[in-house]
Amino acid sequence: MITFVLVLSILSVQAQNIMIEDAQGKKESFAEVIKGDKPVVVIFWATWCKPCLTELDAYKEIHPEWKDEVRIVAIAIDDARTRSKVVPMAKGKKYPFEIYLDINNALSKNLNVRSVPFVMIYYKGKNVYMHSGYNPGDEFYVIDEALQYVD
Repeated sequence: MITFVLVLSILSVQAQNIMIEDAQGKKESFAEVIKGDKPVVVIFWATWCKPCLTELDAYKEIHPEWKDEVRIVAIAIDDARTRSKVVPMAKGKKYPFEIYLDINNALSKNLNVRSVPFVMIYYKGKNVYMHSGYNPGDEFYVIDEALQYVD
């Protein structure tokens, strides 16, 4: 178990140098995206993933309650065929959180994200939680986990 945690820690540090693209096309390192004193919930998703869209809609519903304590970053893993749908879909659904694209899936591969939806929580640049899949109500559990790191 210790070896597994160590490997994930090393992957997480390496991932921080990977560039991702925001909704306006600006590239930023993952480290820049997750920095700050607030916990950051990172959701890996895709436009073609129904559970992902259900999950993002659920986070949108509860967002007003905790938006001052926790940030949400939604990172799409769509490939070249569907990437052009990411920003219009996010705007159309009026997602109130930051939207990014994982260029060539470099970040998700480095973090060993094998399927979506996949959620991670970062606090002060360190991964403190991860969860694969989505069941209704998971969003409350994830936010409760993130709120543990709020001062």
